[in-house]
Amino acid sequence: MEMLYSLLVTIAALAAAPWYVVRYGLRGRPRGYWRERIGLLPRCFPNQPESGAIWIHAVSVGETLAVAGLIAEIRRRFPSRPVYLSHVTPTGRRAGEARIPGVAGRFFLPLDWKWAAQRIFERLRPVMLILAETELWPNLLSAARERGTPVMIVNARLSERSLRGYRRFAFFFRRSLAGIGHVFAQTERDAARFRELGIPEHRITVAGNLKSDMNTPQSNDLARQARCALEESGRGPVLVAGSTMRGEELFVLRAWDAIRERCPRAFLVLAPRHPERFEEVARLLGDERRSFVRRTALDLAGFDHQLCESDILLLNTIGELAGVYQLADAAFVGGSLVATGGHNPLEPAFWAKPVIFGTHMDAFRDIAEAFVAASAAFQVGNADELAARAVELFTNPALRQTMGARAQQLLHSSAGASTRVLNALAPWLERPARAGCCGGT
Repeated sequence: MEMLYSLLVTIAALAAAPWYVVRYGLRGRPRGYWRERIGLLPRCFPNQPESGAIWIHAVSVGETLAVAGLIAEIRRRFPSRPVYLSHVTPTGRRAGEARIPGVAGRFFLPLDWKWAAQRIFERLRPVMLILAETELWPNLLSAARERGTPVMIVNARLSERSLRGYRRFAFFFRRSLAGIGHVFAQTERDAARFRELGIPEHRITVAGNLKSDMNTPQSNDLARQARCALEESGRGPVLVAGSTMRGEELFVLRAWDAIRERCPRAFLVLAPRHPERFEEVARLLGDERRSFVRRTALDLAGFDHQLCESDILLLNTIGELAGVYQLADAAFVGGSLVATGGHNPLEPAFWAKPVIFGTHMDAFRDIAEAFVAASAAFQVGNADELAARAVELFTNPALRQTMGARAQQLLHSSAGASTRVLNALAPWLERPARAGCCGGT
């Protein structure tokens, strides 16, 4: 089965190659991207790293932010163990560089060829591989199992749709899953789905959501200056629409028209999820004849004038959204009015902001249900409902404050997942490292 799977990976890679070349060009990815995707690590990495290395894989931005607290705990309690961090997306890599400085090395995860994974294990010789959320790559897991490297899945979540997919291709995953040392699930529902996949009960722990322990969002310069500029010009209230996905901006703009009818001085911060869509959304705003300014066009000398002469700030930067949520009188969490699974509402909750999200929260179903049940969030099905709920919050300060406080309380009540996971991992990490490979689970 491994040979068949590897053949399918090769066919898929060859089929996708022309698209990548057309879209990005051979030089359109970060330096070293293509080499690393075939298992060639940066030359600056040691050939035989210090013993006891830990390899942590976080696909993109969300997973990277999730493991930030865990990595901080590992480095505090096990300072002699170097941590290597891998990603799939360039945005995840940039988020890691910004939020998790000082790791021993960073690289892009190779495509799921066994020989490529084996190169990584031979070069890093990790005592543990930690996968964030749900990254079940058969050849990667197989290479870890053959080397005797424990594989831990942290912040593990598994939607019903993903479960069906894994079960459909169970013949590819059965042997690979047998090598998983432990699964730290976000919720009991996730744990039950991993049990359905065949992970034994004693290898599953419900540890909570690591994102509850995310690094404290900072009140960045943009948030501070924008707050002053908006207050001085009498602009507000503010709607922050964060992590919006393709097709969703139109819903937000339709809602925005209705909001402005009731709140003519309102201001919108629009933050698309993916950097490659920044210009696409800018063109949409231009076609819609919207008065907007790009974040990257703001000039400190004329900041107040530029910002307040516009109705919309297009946040076309990485790493500022978490702090910008501080500006919000209401926060709309994107990816939820279109069928992309939604995004995590915990960042606006940190600032005690009332949250609105759509009905497509499959990837964060349990968190969404908890927020709605606690009256910490509104769930809406369309642009009209989004507008109505935003206006309700804008015109009712007491409701706004109450919902924001409940959201913040939910965030604090679920904190501590990083400590719980690391306490469980400690028996593995306290073992002396062995040259070449490590002991099994």
